[in-house]
Amino acid sequence: MDSGGYMAPMEVSDMDSVQDRYKLKRYKGYAVIINNVNFGHTRYRSRERSAHDVTALQEMLQTRLLFRPEDIQIEEDLTTNQMSLVLEKVASDVNFSEYSCLIVVVLSYGEFENIVYGVDSKFSYQQLISPFQSSKTPTLLDTPKFFIIQSEYPKNDRFGHNAPVPAPLSPCNEIKEPDTLFLISVNPASITWRKDGNGSHFIQRLCEVMRLEGLRYDIKQMFVKVQQQVQRDYEGYGGDFVNTKISCPRMESLLSKEFRFDWGDH
Repeated sequence: MDSGGYMAPMEVSDMDSVQDRYKLKRYKGYAVIINNVNFGHTRYRSRERSAHDVTALQEMLQTRLLFRPEDIQIEEDLTTNQMSLVLEKVASDVNFSEYSCLIVVVLSYGEFENIVYGVDSKFSYQQLISPFQSSKTPTLLDTPKFFIIQSEYPKNDRFGHNAPVPAPLSPCNEIKEPDTLFLISVNPASITWRKDGNGSHFIQRLCEVMRLEGLRYDIKQMFVKVQQQVQRDYEGYGGDFVNTKISCPRMESLLSKEFRFDWGDH
C-alpha cells in the first residue's frame, strides 16, 4: 500500500493458485483403517501379514503426515454390517470442518468390479462412499476424500499372488461423489502380491513414497509415483510372472483441485 492508500491488486496467477487448492484446516486429516484378516466360516485363508500394512500406514500417517494419534481409527475383522456402522458413526461424530481431508483404507479380499469383502460378505465401493456424501455430511463439502483399497482376489495360486480377474463391464461406474479419489491395488486380469512376508507390495510402496515425498507434491502426483514404482517392481521381479499381466494400481479421481499436506505458504 502506498501513501495514498492504494493497494496493488493480487496477481491473477496468485489468486488462481489459491483457488485451485483444497484448504488446509486445523488438523491434517482423519483416517479410518479397516483390516479384515480372518474370514471365519468361509474357505478363504487368513491375511495375517496384513498387520505389516497397518503398522506401516499408522507410522506414515503419524510421523510423516503428522496426523494426531486420536485421528487414526483402526478396525479389524468387520462384517459388512459392522463396516457400515463404523463408517456411519465416523461421518456423524467427526466435525470435518476442522480436518483437511478424510482417508479410508480397506485391507481385505475383493474383486475388480468395485467390490471389497467384509469377513462375511461383499461390500461395494458405493457403500464406502455413501456415509461421506456431502449431502449427508455437510462438513465434508469441498473436503477431499481418499479411499485406498488393498484388495486381493480370494483365489490364491502357488506363488501367493492373485489369479487373473475378469474385466468388468463398466469399470468404476459407482465412483460419482465429488472431491473423491480412489487408489485401488487391482486392475483387470492382473495380480497383486506380497513379498518376503512384509505386507502387500502396494501398501508398502505407498507408505515409502509418502514418507519420502508426502509433503512435496499434489496427492495425485504422489499416487502416480506409487503406480509407477509398483509397476517397475513387477517388471524387475521376472521369473514368477512370465506370461502374466503385471499389476499396476489404478486411480479414479473426481478431485476438482490440488491437494498437498503442506502448501508451505498457507
